[in-house]
Amino acid sequence: MELKEARYILAIAKHKSIGKAAESLFISQPSLSKYLKNLEDHLGAPLFNRRDGGYYPTYLGERYLHYAKRIVAYGDEWNREHDDITHRERGRLNIAIPLMLGSTLIQPTLMQFHNRYPYVTFNIKEEASFVAEASLKSHSIDLTIYNVHEFPKLLDYQVLREEEIVLILPSGHSLAQKAQIIPGFHHPWIDLELFRDENFILLYPDQNTGGIALNLFQEYGMNPPVLLHTRNSEMSIKLAMDGLGAAFAPESYYRQVASERGHGSLCLSVGKQQVLTTTIAAWQKNRYQPQYVRDYIGILRDFCAASALEGSSGE
Repeated sequence: MELKEARYILAIAKHKSIGKAAESLFISQPSLSKYLKNLEDHLGAPLFNRRDGGYYPTYLGERYLHYAKRIVAYGDEWNREHDDITHRERGRLNIAIPLMLGSTLIQPTLMQFHNRYPYVTFNIKEEASFVAEASLKSHSIDLTIYNVHEFPKLLDYQVLREEEIVLILPSGHSLAQKAQIIPGFHHPWIDLELFRDENFILLYPDQNTGGIALNLFQEYGMNPPVLLHTRNSEMSIKLAMDGLGAAFAPESYYRQVASERGHGSLCLSVGKQQVLTTTIAAWQKNRYQPQYVRDYIGILRDFCAASALEGSSGE
């Protein structure tokens, strides 16, 4: 099995269409059809059943695809390593990241990376929904950056930062005066029990902050009214600032939005102990990472460390 052959068959399986597969491979449809026929003749059995206008793998096709994926993965890894060895400063960096995290991490660090590696192309796959291990099933993604409260077991990763999950309220909220300074918390602390009947704006449970919120409610035995579920962290923060309901967010997300908005808002600590989330850069286990990828992770870590010092000095 050759690398080109593996890519061709994987494309047909992905698109279930010769036409769409050929388009994705930048070859003609007749050429791909002929390639598939010659390969099936050589193997002595079909790789695909043709039904309902689509191409679906036979059992032989399923086994072929199993090995084809491995060959393509090794081929991609070799291409990256070869490019790193021969060009050093040229390449491509593909990152999957949640929308808000992209604004708080990628945007402020990209220029520094570009100045160091001006010939490395940077592709960002931004998601409004949960970004985690699933994004790395695509071998086209080099890094996925996201917040976790449990570290992944099936990925290699580098911790970028640890930060507090805070409660966001408008500055004039009636409960704000009950906040108090307590050692061990970065912000004035307020008893979440007071919000048992308050309206909330929550992210979905499969998102890190949404899952943390539900864990907090369970810890306090609460089931408060939820006016809105959203996957948009920025919108939840802005609506909380406007007074629609209370919201949870990582501290860096709150700072980003607060710096862009002029009117007042409150950022409070909650929980029986400090509620923390960890941001990681993760990649497939044992995957070769070019020097420019390793350097960008270093840039991210330095930025996070500097931001943490700036935040603590501004308290």
